[in-house]
This record gives sequence, C-alpha cells and structure tokens, in this order.
Amino acid sequence: MTVECLVEAKDIVGESPLWHPEHECVYWTDVNGFKIRRYSPKTHERTNWRFDVPVSAISLTIDPEWLLVALGPRLILWSPVGDRRVPFAEPERDWPHNRLNDGATDPTGVFWVGSMRNNVGGEGSDLEAEGFTGSLYRVTPEGDVSVIDRGFGITNTLVWSPDQTTFYCGCSVRNVIYAYDYDAKDSSVRNRRAFVENVAPGLPDGSAMDEEGCLWNCRFFGGCIVRISATGTVVQTIPMPVSNITNCSFGGSDLRTLFITTASLRAREREKLAGGLFAIRSEVRGLEPGRFRLSASTIAMLAGI
Repeated sequence: MTVECLVEAKDIVGESPLWHPEHECVYWTDVNGFKIRRYSPKTHERTNWRFDVPVSAISLTIDPEWLLVALGPRLILWSPVGDRRVPFAEPERDWPHNRLNDGATDPTGVFWVGSMRNNVGGEGSDLEAEGFTGSLYRVTPEGDVSVIDRGFGITNTLVWSPDQTTFYCGCSVRNVIYAYDYDAKDSSVRNRRAFVENVAPGLPDGSAMDEEGCLWNCRFFGGCIVRISATGTVVQTIPMPVSNITNCSFGGSDLRTLFITTASLRAREREKLAGGLFAIRSEVRGLEPGRFRLSASTIAMLAGI
C-alpha cells in the first residue's frame, strides 16, 4: 500500500480522524495542541480551531452541522459554522487528574468514550500517565452517563463488528485489546475477554473496522498499522514512515481511504513527517462512522442557536 502524507501538520498528538460526508472533509484533533483541524482533499484548504483543554475525540451526529466533541473531562456539541460550542455532558468527574481519551458512536447512536490519567500539562506539555484510573463510559442521546468498565491505563480503540455483535476496546498500557459481547437492542456489553495481547511492535492505540470484520490497529511506538482478523490473527502489517501512529478511520466517497493521525511527541530523530495526517487506499471498504443520535429536545435547542 502507498502511504501519502496529506498534511504536514506536525501535531503533538494527532487523534480521532473523522471523514465528514456532507462537508467532504476530514476532521481530526491535536490533543496536546488543544485543536480541531480540518482538511479538504478537493480544495486542499486547511482550517484550525483552538480550545482551552485537550481535545481527544470527535463524532458525527444526525445533524450534519453539529459534531460531538470530547475535550478535557466533558462533551460538547460543536459546529464549525460560527465555531458554536454548546455544553452537553461531563462523563469524567476526576478532572484535572483524569481526562477523556478515545471515543466513538455505536450502531444505535449512543456515544462511548474512555478516560485515562491526564497526561497533558496546561500548555500542552507531556506528563506521565500513571496508574489504571481510566474508565469506559456510555453516553445516551439525553446526556445520561453510565460507567461500563474500569481499570484502564490509557483507554483506546472503540469499534464494533459489522454484524453488531462484538465491541472492541483496548488498554494501551497493558498492550491488550478486549472483546465484549455487544447487544444493539439496548446498547449493552458483557463478557469481556482478551482479543489480542502483547502484539508487537509498539502499543495499541486507535483502530478502525472494515466490512470483512478485520480491525485496523495503530501501533504507537511501533511505526505501523496491523490488520487483525476476527479470530485475533494479524493478517497484514502496513509500515508507516513515522514511529507513533495514533488513530485511523475509513472515509472518502467509497469508504476505501484510510485516514491516519500520528504524533510528533516522542518521535525519533529526523522524522520530519511525524505529527502528519496520512492516507492510504484500501482494497476493502471500511464501515461508516456512527452518528450520535440527538434527542428531540437537543435538536430543538440547537435550532434556536
């Protein structure tokens, strides 16, 4: 596969790439840079928005003009048109000791997000992420928050299988990705078990799911993406030109472009493209990203803004 650097962004920690079909753009974050970024493949236009805390995850909603954003301990609804920001929920109560990290919307329109020990200083500096204080949260369209699991070091990888029977979520510190039985009837999980553990090289960061049920996992410190079958076998390794691969997602009109974020933080010397936004073309299609299901009251409230 040919790896293309779309934007030499030099993100400190790029994260959460998200293709927006209506905008025909890819959005992503720089966690330590406190930014949301946007790039248009058609026009090559680049836009940035600044926030006051780390920005870790973005999700589409059922309203194309509004995105759900995880920043610091909380979730907001955000529109790039006019940079409108509306508070929504606060899953992580132990801020600033903990912060939110990776997040995604499930097939029913419910948002899932993990937390971790806060490793971002006030000016974006790198702090140690010590202990296993992270939790896995589920957030409903009404803004109700449930704690689904605990004991994560750094919560990463939140994806669902194409048949909507399995949910995957990992802990980077433990070098493990778990599988759970998922029930779309009530957006619930049970029966956690290790899906893959101690995979080399590097540690598991964010992931994407393809239509064949294979998980594409980014390897921080590993300089690659590994494609893992539903049985837990690494079936393909895609080398990357930088060391720290943070997250990926499928997009483009045919869902065959894999957008990939990376980090310049802790990069090796002479990695000029570290922190860039990359893309590769895949022979297999990815799954469409979930859209957060706004409640009727939220839709009415946003209509008045």
